[in-house]
Amino acid sequence: MKTLLIVEDEKMIRQGIAVMSKRSKVEIQEILECRNGLEAMKLLEERDIDVMFTDIRMPKMDGIDLVKETEKLSRRPKIVVISGYDDFNYAVEMLKHGVQDYILKPVKRDKIEELLQKLDAQIMEEKKCAGFDRQAFSRQMMYYLENPQVSEEDLAALKWKFEQYMGQESYYAVAAGRTGGRRPTGALCMENEGQCIFFCPGSAVYEEEPDMCAGISGPHISFEEAADAYREAMEARIQAFLYGSSRRCRCGEESGKIPGDFVERFVQQFPTEHLDQALISFQNYFFEAEHGKIDGRDMTDTARNLQRALEETYKKLLPEEEQDIFQREHPLAWRCAEEYLEDFVSWVRQAGSCLDRVCDSNLNHSRIRAAVRFVEENFRKDVNMAMVSNHVSMNYSLFSIAFKEYTGVNFVSYLKKLRIEEAKRLLETTEEKVQDIGRMAGFENDKNFLKCFKAACGVSPSEYRKNTAMRK
Repeated sequence: MKTLLIVEDEKMIRQGIAVMSKRSKVEIQEILECRNGLEAMKLLEERDIDVMFTDIRMPKMDGIDLVKETEKLSRRPKIVVISGYDDFNYAVEMLKHGVQDYILKPVKRDKIEELLQKLDAQIMEEKKCAGFDRQAFSRQMMYYLENPQVSEEDLAALKWKFEQYMGQESYYAVAAGRTGGRRPTGALCMENEGQCIFFCPGSAVYEEEPDMCAGISGPHISFEEAADAYREAMEARIQAFLYGSSRRCRCGEESGKIPGDFVERFVQQFPTEHLDQALISFQNYFFEAEHGKIDGRDMTDTARNLQRALEETYKKLLPEEEQDIFQREHPLAWRCAEEYLEDFVSWVRQAGSCLDRVCDSNLNHSRIRAAVRFVEENFRKDVNMAMVSNHVSMNYSLFSIAFKEYTGVNFVSYLKKLRIEEAKRLLETTEEKVQDIGRMAGFENDKNFLKCFKAACGVSPSEYRKNTAMRK
């Protein structure tokens, strides 16, 4: 914080606040004092002030008018009102005019300390964001960390922004899962495949949630070291992910390697009865990584590659509205390996069930297509739904439902339509007797044929033949 202005007509109170402010943990370059609002406004018009503490009751211009006048300034300070109990309602009313907070008399050191720290953090944040879009900067920075080969022009611009944001002090990097704990004051926050990445000023304390399993780098001092800080944080994050606690490292031989064809074999076993064995192998590799026998990076990369391979192979087999099930975040988005494995096993079984259902549905469609072909070839004979469902090896009730879903009509209506169309063809193209045509089309007797034909065509078979002849 550069400047603090204290506006108070009582000298002892004014100087007391100044002393308490100097002794606070917040570094203040200059503390100024004024006795009333008129003096303060003159100073505010001449200089930029970061924070102003002002009393309410003062001669010449009181705190209420002073606060209203500051609304005309091009750069308004952050304002804290000093209020006695009798003026408390005024202090609350002044909050509507952009006042940040208020202090009740007698002024206490801990309250001064609390307000100065809060306001200093806000000022730091605003200054860091001034001149560029923080979200855009975060995306650009994350891209650079993952792809350090950028043009000199882009690198220079990124360096300038980084130094504007982080200042000249040392910093450290933090990598954590999607719930990365409380963001430190002044930290640059980024996201990468479900993970939270922080660049924190050296003075900031990362307050992670209990047992968050974050990876934390050593201290660094320049933009040129940012990639190293990120790499250290990610390496530590993998260790923390595997071992279930932050900043913890186990040294092992790391001599073992996951077979190169593991992912391919798992993908092939996924929709089969061998899935359980594939899952056991996957869990065993994690167990070995947790005990230092397999490189942690190799383990997390294998898990990520497996997710991608399963998505590429099986996603398109599902209906479009269900394909999202194969979209998975990076394994490191989870807090630790134990939670990831539990979720992974549940996900694999859920995705497998979706595929099984779709495959069953496809099989049913195949059977119904076979049933339709059978009916079209045999409708002239004495066929019924029981005979056809047995022919395609389907449950009678399931066949009834599936047949209607596929054709749009129930079995009886579909069969009747085929027979009516055949009867019409015979009436138009042959000289056969009407009663014979009914039997030839598959109707069981003349009465049934006449009834069904008239209901479908609006005329009797004889009338239909006569009308057809007249049109010719």
